This record gives sequence, C-alpha cells and structure tokens, in this order.
Amino acid sequence: MPEASELGIDWADQLEQNRGWLIRVLRARIGNRHDVEDVFQELTLSVLKQVDRFRSETNHNDGNQAKPNLPEDQRKSVLPRDQQKVAPWLYRLAVRHAVNFYRRSNRISHAKPVADLEPAADTSGPLEWMIALESKSQLQTAIANLRPQDREILMLKFAEKWSYQKMADKLGVTVRNIEYRLLAARQRLRSELNRIEPTSK
Repeated sequence: MPEASELGIDWADQLEQNRGWLIRVLRARIGNRHDVEDVFQELTLSVLKQVDRFRSETNHNDGNQAKPNLPEDQRKSVLPRDQQKVAPWLYRLAVRHAVNFYRRSNRISHAKPVADLEPAADTSGPLEWMIALESKSQLQTAIANLRPQDREILMLKFAEKWSYQKMADKLGVTVRNIEYRLLAARQRLRSELNRIEPTSK
C-alpha cells in the first residue's frame, strides 16, 4: 500500500471516513445487507488496486505523475488528486459497482432501506402503537416502489441529516440539482403513499 505522501491522499483513511454514507447509497440501490457489504468490499479492492497501479506507473515513469495507462473505458476511474474530488469520485464508483452488481446477477433492485428513514413515533399506548405500525407498513411499501435514486437522496438527507451544500459537495453536483432531486423524490414518495393509503383502509 503506498504511503499517503506518495499520492497526496490517504486512501485507506478516505475509505473509512466515507464508508457510512457510501453504505447508505449502496443500501438504497441494492437493499440486502450482505450484498451491500460484498459490493463495498469490491469497491474497496477496486480503489486499492488503482492506488497500487498508480504507484507502479509513477515509479515506472521515474517519478513523473502521469496518469496510469488504462483502457479507454476505465479512464474515468483514474484516482483524483484533489481532496475535494474524493467523495464525488467514490460516490460515482459506488453507483457504478451497484449497477454492475445487478447486471452480473441479472436481478432488479427491491431495496427496502426503511429502517434508515423511519420517523420517530409516539407509541405510548396500544392505539398509537397500531397507528405507527400501519404507517410503517405503508412507508415500507412506498419506499420499496421508489426509484433507487430517490431512495438514495432521501436516505442521505434524512438519515445522514446533511445540508443541501454538503450533499452537493459529496455527490459532486450543484445545490440546485440537490434541491430538484429532493423535491422530485418527496413528490414521488407522497404520490406512492397516497396511492397505497386507500387500499390499506
């Protein structure tokens, strides 16, 4: 493993620092905890292999910091050198690994990361408990019916409790893009809940 000074970024540390929210992204797109852990391990190995490749290429070029000799389809994965670009790069890599997971397994995402989005409920009595249970069931169904991108943005906002600016920085997009995505995700969640509610009565 290269020293942090060789690359300017301690990638082992970055993977650890960003692990929590990247796991949430994968859960929103994959769902199954065991599969999520497997995909995150694949992501980690992918990063560390690129670190080793970068080190090898740099040494081979007598210390010149040239980009590794990668095939055309892998050039977008070249390690960023700017600290501020690390989180967006890891996010794109996580999404790519999630997509590849479903292509390999020939499955469709049925992620239900509901526990991360459940609102706190007052269950002081049996009536309140029953209402909370029914609401939870409806929420589970509604979230399961959302697109993975919608589940993802809602989890990052309400589970991670990130500001719009932090979300924009981490995902590598503008604040306006985050506002639009959250508005659209909320509207779709509301539509799903409205669609489900009449059938549950």
